[in-house]
Amino acid sequence: MILRNYIKFLIILSALCVTNVSYAHRFYASFSQIEMQPAKGTIEITHRLFTHDIEDLLTRYQGTTGELKDQVIEKFLQDYIIDAFGLYDVDGQIIPVNWIGIDVTLDDIYIYQEALLKEGQQSLIIADRILMDIFEDQSNTVNLKRDSKVKSYTFNDDTVLYKFDFNGSSGVVTPSK
Repeated sequence: MILRNYIKFLIILSALCVTNVSYAHRFYASFSQIEMQPAKGTIEITHRLFTHDIEDLLTRYQGTTGELKDQVIEKFLQDYIIDAFGLYDVDGQIIPVNWIGIDVTLDDIYIYQEALLKEGQQSLIIADRILMDIFEDQSNTVNLKRDSKVKSYTFNDDTVLYKFDFNGSSGVVTPSK
């Protein structure tokens, strides 16, 4: 009797452990920190993505993950991020974003970009579709900082563009056709 209860206990314990492991990271998110630097005249961008999400992306588009620090992978990520993330001024004109580089850690990949900030610019329109072509429930949180003020928004599948305005109201932008 004791042996049978012990075996039941082990089966239940094993099932719980497997269930917990399968939920270890099955949320899909990226985080972008954008700083408007009026003194420098720049917009500094840092994207933080989970390494295994990028491995899934590479497998889908290239059939292999390769070595994440490889220049071929960096070029692929550069092209992908330029297509998936964009900055626009209040008139809807694209703000060119320069690629700075990447930093790969065990758990995260940091992607660095930079753009020019116009004198007196208080607003940005942002498109953030990073990994939304891979994961249905992907969400991308953007924190935008100017001086000591910070505004945040989380993009999901329903949001294409979001206007951040430090002099007025911020909100979702409906793209014109």
